Amino acid sequence: MVDIAVIGHILNEKVVFPEKEIYPVLGSPVAYSSVCMSMLSVDVGIVTKIGRDFPEQLLTVFKQTGVDSIGIKLCDSSTNNELIYDFNGNKRVNFLSKADDISYMDIPSDYLDSEIFSVSPMDYEVGLDTIKKLNETGKVTAVDIGGYGGGTSATHPNIKNGQEIREVCPYFNIVKGSIEDYLHIFGDRADEVYISDKVIEWGADISIVTLGERGSYIKTKNNQKYILPYPIKQRVDQTGAGDCYMAGFLSSYLKDRDPFEAGYIGTAATSYVIERSGGVVAQRMPSLKEVLKRADSLKKINKT
Repeated sequence: MVDIAVIGHILNEKVVFPEKEIYPVLGSPVAYSSVCMSMLSVDVGIVTKIGRDFPEQLLTVFKQTGVDSIGIKLCDSSTNNELIYDFNGNKRVNFLSKADDISYMDIPSDYLDSEIFSVSPMDYEVGLDTIKKLNETGKVTAVDIGGYGGGTSATHPNIKNGQEIREVCPYFNIVKGSIEDYLHIFGDRADEVYISDKVIEWGADISIVTLGERGSYIKTKNNQKYILPYPIKQRVDQTGAGDCYMAGFLSSYLKDRDPFEAGYIGTAATSYVIERSGGVVAQRMPSLKEVLKRADSLKKINKT
């Protein structure tokens, strides 16, 4: 049994910067968030699909960090992609091949007693039928909306009014997305307050919008809060930042169900990850002790 099961494709990724390329790299919200959670002392397992073409060395980090991997299933092909950054730091994803979709039947029976199911797709690979069945378990359900028309998806909604995600919101307690994800879904006139109002109206209990250098915005049915970012000296690599925010958030929410306290933990976890580089590796991820220390500092910063 694990505390949190994270569901979605992992990637064999080529990261393309204007000045260089890095390959092969382990990528995806599932990879970043599960490894970060495990480093924060959470028992976590992943549910994903890969082909025999997936580089075996990219999987070693799961064993090194204690992420349970019995939910890794073999299929005909892996999800292979290019993550392409422009000179302004904007990114786009180019999928070269995709693994099979993930169904409820792919979830190991040992994971069905998890306290939290975290759905973190790249590109719609966890369908509505699976989402509904997860909701029926009565456990806490969370989603990173980037894989439903947001920044990681191959295609984005033609009509920018949020309807792309309206059908999934009722089945999740926690809906998280970056402002970049939501601009793809709602259009560039929407802000975090409007977005969160809609997400809550459509059935979620908690909306989280990460805002980059502005921090994050958390809204519940009865309260709301901006959380300022931790003041670091230099942003080295922002890849995986939002995934590690979700990891920190859920690791805290698992214990006390306080979304605002969880927001401080998520923000603190993110601050360490963007100070370091190297992809999904143990040495890039913070320890629980480090995160708790920065979270305490963040509470003081947010009171001033």
